[in-house]
Amino acid sequence: MNQTARIISIYAADTSGVCSALYEYGGMTVIHDASGCNSTYTTHDEPRWYDKKSMMFISGLTEKDAVMGNDDRFINDLILSANELKPAFIALCASPLPAMIGTDLEAIAYAVEAETGIPAFSVKTNGMQSYITGAGNALLELAKKFAGSNCEKLCQPSEKIKVNLLGVTPLDFPTREGIGSLLNYVNQCGFELNSCVSVNTDLNDFKKLRNADVNLLLSSVGKPLADYLYNEYNIPFVKGVPYGIGFAGRIKEALVKAFETKENIDATNDCREAGNVAILGESIMSASLASALLLDKGIKANVLETVGDGDFDILKSFDLSCDDEKILENELKKYDVIIGDPLFKPICADKKFIELPHEAFSGRCFTKNAPNLIFTSIDKFI
Repeated sequence: MNQTARIISIYAADTSGVCSALYEYGGMTVIHDASGCNSTYTTHDEPRWYDKKSMMFISGLTEKDAVMGNDDRFINDLILSANELKPAFIALCASPLPAMIGTDLEAIAYAVEAETGIPAFSVKTNGMQSYITGAGNALLELAKKFAGSNCEKLCQPSEKIKVNLLGVTPLDFPTREGIGSLLNYVNQCGFELNSCVSVNTDLNDFKKLRNADVNLLLSSVGKPLADYLYNEYNIPFVKGVPYGIGFAGRIKEALVKAFETKENIDATNDCREAGNVAILGESIMSASLASALLLDKGIKANVLETVGDGDFDILKSFDLSCDDEKILENELKKYDVIIGDPLFKPICADKKFIELPHEAFSGRCFTKNAPNLIFTSIDKFI
């Protein structure tokens, strides 16, 4: 059986991605699912749950409602809750069961918006895809609702290049230190931060996305939004995470070039070579680390994209996308050194293993051990 995991963990699901992407925007996010599953979406996959409040709900889908196709109770509960809580918007997504029975969440969102006057939308999920699909589609739908809105205080001209940070969810960037380093990087490069999507933000920040000059795409989560902003507002994007010193400098140059040419740039494009080191994880972040290792230390590394979802365009011919445990286990035998989340260790035999925790894969188990590689020396890492 393909795409199964007998030993290793699995990545956070698309529904968790929706919750993570929309967490700070003041909306009401509702997963159409059976009661009792809320802890999975919140406490297990969301590190902000203990620090910030957010309106995350489960519909409490019952067996009778599923069999009889009773959507009236769900709609009435949505309207009652929305009128009481007054959220900025209402976002609906589906777990596997309503996806299987064909619940029309788009129609339900339309009905709720018509009744309450509160913007509502659905995000296509089925609980079987990764957090990348869920978060990416959620941000895209939010952009369709609010990215074209006017926000007067943010329309002021600036002499600096204004940058949006896209793809910064705690599932990929769980530590405050790492996010703080990203913000400092923008300032130290002489740019102006326009908006940091999904973290340390609010809906007004999202409304001003179109005022940016260029987007820095830090993970596959931000790819649908980056494409939307490019197609709708001609805002180019640069792919890459500013790991290390040399690659951070390369990204700075790419941002300036993208601003001048209005062309999208993959900052990893000319600084990757095949090697005997394997980096496991999300594609953009892994390719960025591989680039940083080559530029700063002369180490050649391949990317083994293990989510099975996201931006595959950044992968080279010597890279591989594989979310099948057995195939991945066999592939890892080809490498001398493996970099990845500690939960990959059991299928890496006796290979040298360097831990790089990923919140979307192992939750909070190893977050405290996550190194901050953003715009800093990576000598102590490998």
